[in-house]
Amino acid sequence: MKIISNKSIKMKKYIIAFISTFLTVSVVSILPGIFFYGPKQAEFSELFPGAVNEVPNPIFMLISGISLIILWIISFDKMGINNLKKGAMTGVWYGALIFTFFGFQFMGITNIVSVQFVLTDILLSSIVGAFQGGVIGWSLGKFS
Repeated sequence: MKIISNKSIKMKKYIIAFISTFLTVSVVSILPGIFFYGPKQAEFSELFPGAVNEVPNPIFMLISGISLIILWIISFDKMGINNLKKGAMTGVWYGALIFTFFGFQFMGITNIVSVQFVLTDILLSSIVGAFQGGVIGWSLGKFS
């Protein structure tokens, strides 16, 4: 009989958490993408041709999304977030704080976005963060 190592169990847990989170966030982000981010992207592209892409580069968006999901999964695991409720609550403030940083940092170095855009982004990121965190917490608890 072969004994499965803790590293193998942790990796399986992380892979399941990643796949379930990636799929959930992909679905939950559809409406904000259609109604807020897409129109704003087109507007910014017209205002700043050559500086803002008309459509986001999918490869770079995929790389950034994957790295953010991995950061959340590892952080949540290290913090002991292992259920839906704790994950959702942590996801709200993680989403709010991470995108507060990105939004105001972006405002500090460019004149492209407004405070209204940044605050809306923070709100939407908090909502998506609740789903993302909930799924991560649930999957980390379920597949430990």
